[in-house]
Amino acid sequence: MKLFEKTLLVVIMMLFLGCAAVLEEQPPQTGGKVAVCHKGEKTIYVDEAAVKAHLGHGDYLGTCR
Repeated sequence: MKLFEKTLLVVIMMLFLGCAAVLEEQPPQTGGKVAVCHKGEKTIYVDEAAVKAHLGHGDYLGTCR
């Protein structure tokens, strides 16, 4: 989907639903990163060494839903 089509889709969704939605998330192109849902709100990609700390304060593995 081209950028214009994505933008148009988001605008239409905002008009009809009153909110925006994330259409897709792109993981970083560099290796060694792990997807973590941070505070239940935002998907972040952290170094493998930082995963334990994030899990320790309530984040969970994978993308946010």
